[in-house]
Amino acid sequence: MALPSDPTSTTITDPTPTFSPKQYNTFATSYDHARGIPTLHVETANLRSAVTPFIHNARVLDLACGTGYYSRKLLSWGAASVVGVDVSEGMIAVAKEGLNYTEDKGRLEFRVGDARDLGVVGRGEYDLVTAVWLLNYARDEKEMRGMFEGIAGNLKEGGRFMGITLCPVKREEMDGLKGRMDGIREAKVRSWGVDVRYHEERLKGGGWGVTTDGGDVVKFVEFHLPMEVYEDSARKAGFKGAVEWREVVLEGEDREVAVEEAGMEFFDEYFGILGPHFGLLVVEK
Repeated sequence: MALPSDPTSTTITDPTPTFSPKQYNTFATSYDHARGIPTLHVETANLRSAVTPFIHNARVLDLACGTGYYSRKLLSWGAASVVGVDVSEGMIAVAKEGLNYTEDKGRLEFRVGDARDLGVVGRGEYDLVTAVWLLNYARDEKEMRGMFEGIAGNLKEGGRFMGITLCPVKREEMDGLKGRMDGIREAKVRSWGVDVRYHEERLKGGGWGVTTDGGDVVKFVEFHLPMEVYEDSARKAGFKGAVEWREVVLEGEDREVAVEEAGMEFFDEYFGILGPHFGLLVVEK
């Protein structure tokens, strides 16, 4: 994500809005409607591409699973079994309602759990841990490291973590981030299907608090931390293998389907003006 330089200084304090681990309970039943935004094609295609070399017959732990959208995708992509974990009791209730107890028995399971204090889930030793929109709820490096420690504790040696989070931004570029995002909002660019508002004050750790508002469907607080915080936290949690931020693309049949639904103009704007709304981090234990 290319950012303009911003020589002005920024006051760094704690923002008043805070993250609540239960904030998703209030819209659990309507959450899947948010899956209708066109950018979901980009998320899904890139996660599938990342997991494909490792998913066949894999035991997978899917953190921040919500209503189970990606948990089910992971099964369809070739996983032997998937355990989905989410802090929201409401989300897990909806996920369980969608279980097919004939086809999914022994292969798909949903549990309530907090990724900030995870412990070992089941018997651990998973081949792959995924987390779509989890790490963006870490307020600082301490919370981020705690999440990675929980992830590492559930991965077998040589296993991989793959997470979708807010787009990677270097520490020295964080000052310019709010100005760029405010400019996008003021220009009324169609953005990513939701309204994204960066808070006025910086976090002490150098990141930004963010309110994402999808109207009646979703509204939540998250945190945009420098990409170095992700990488350093993973290393400190015991990940010794490769750390990679994958390029976000939309190609081939995935692009054709997405363009047919939302139009070429949407994706020209998405990739050409905005840049992808997420980053895909892959870390090997």
